[in-house]
Amino acid sequence: MQYIRHYTTTMDIKNKVVCITGGATGIGLATAQKMLSQGAKVGIIALTIPDTAQIKELAKRNDVVVCQGDIQNAQEMKTALNTVVDTLGSVDVFINNAAVTQRKSFEETERADWDFIIDVNIKGTLCATKEALTIMRRQGHGIIITISSGAGLYGIKNLSLYSLAKAALINFSQSLADEVRDQGITVFTVTPGSTNTSLFSSCFPQREAQYTPEQIADVIAQAVVGDIHPDERLIIDVFKHAR
Repeated sequence: MQYIRHYTTTMDIKNKVVCITGGATGIGLATAQKMLSQGAKVGIIALTIPDTAQIKELAKRNDVVVCQGDIQNAQEMKTALNTVVDTLGSVDVFINNAAVTQRKSFEETERADWDFIIDVNIKGTLCATKEALTIMRRQGHGIIITISSGAGLYGIKNLSLYSLAKAALINFSQSLADEVRDQGITVFTVTPGSTNTSLFSSCFPQREAQYTPEQIADVIAQAVVGDIHPDERLIIDVFKHAR
């Protein structure tokens, strides 16, 4: 028997609260700005808050909260999310965006490398998601979007650990979606292609990325309001990855 999931998301984003991990740079920051332009309120959570004019200006706004928080630390995530709720009123959309990577052949990796990638990208995402779920269950609604990668669909040479982690997040999101679908909570992943971020350039310094953070942010925003829907795998892959 073939089991097909038919989930759609439709949310009027105006005055809703979107919370983004890794929201101070790259895709996260572009998504924050996109959501604000559409009338949403935004909670930015980041391990390190950059001392930039852009972040300082965002932090001055009444519709933005900027919080320091390590996604691997349950107490820090709880504190950050509670700050967002206390200040902005809710967490209607939670975006798991924070991630790390490294480029090595698998033979070159050691257990410390395995722990680094898995602890941040998998365990950190689980930790952040669990805290967000507590709030969404209390609210009775919410959307959880996890930023996976084309590497999670098709493993990439010398990114074996990153590919492993991003594939795991797709499967986790599929499982979680079935667990919480009757609680008014929607869960899916987005799988961007190569994007012009510091993470990408650190791995591929000689290669030009195909997309900008703003293009990825536009896809995420369209997914939230229901202009784009996840496929039967609960993945939004408008970037057309193929082996």
